[in-house]
Amino acid sequence: MVSRKGDDLPPVLAEDADAAAVYGLLRPFVASHLSNAEQTQATAAEAAKAVWDIFRRNRKVGYWDDLDAQRRTMNEIDDYLYDEVKGTRGIPLSTEEMDEIIEKTMQLARHRMAG
Repeated sequence: MVSRKGDDLPPVLAEDADAAAVYGLLRPFVASHLSNAEQTQATAAEAAKAVWDIFRRNRKVGYWDDLDAQRRTMNEIDDYLYDEVKGTRGIPLSTEEMDEIIEKTMQLARHRMAG
């Protein structure tokens, strides 16, 4: 699955399987608010890289046993979604959508990151 190349995967994500997985999760949320496919792809790709970078910054030995590290990660993702995606990009994500994105990215990271 890691070597799988998605037909619509942006080139910026070609060498980052983890961010590409986040992109697959984020794209439907972004697409539901944008009608332009190129803008959807670019926004979702940028957000996917940023979200996975948050996981990389917070990663540590015992991460999945450290609730503070997990909460810090979730708060940073929430801040990014609210400030950058909703605020700067003007994509009207609802609180429920942001919560679902955070929940799904945490599940994804649990499967992709060793603790």
